[in-house]
Amino acid sequence: MKKLSLKSISAIIAAIIILFLIMSSICIMVFRIDSTEARNKALEQSGGGEIISEQIESEDLFLNEYSYIIINGDNWYDIEINGFGQIKEFKQGTGNYPLYKD
Repeated sequence: MKKLSLKSISAIIAAIIILFLIMSSICIMVFRIDSTEARNKALEQSGGGEIISEQIESEDLFLNEYSYIIINGDNWYDIEINGFGQIKEFKQGTGNYPLYKD
């Protein structure tokens, strides 16, 4: 059996790392959501209503985090959605929306 040189082993490890980074980037680009999809998801979770506040924060180079305050009738909803469309935080109440968050 032929032994691999240190140079060959290093090249294989470097190629594996580069392949992993490329595949990770592709997955992030495929599965991330944009602001329209996040807005629709927030409205779906609240059962509709009017968005009175929308914030988009950059989590990193490729992903954003979305925050919405929605009024639907006498109910308010405070919803945070990560860059992959998962609900991170969901608060709801009735009456006026509190001026200060917990």
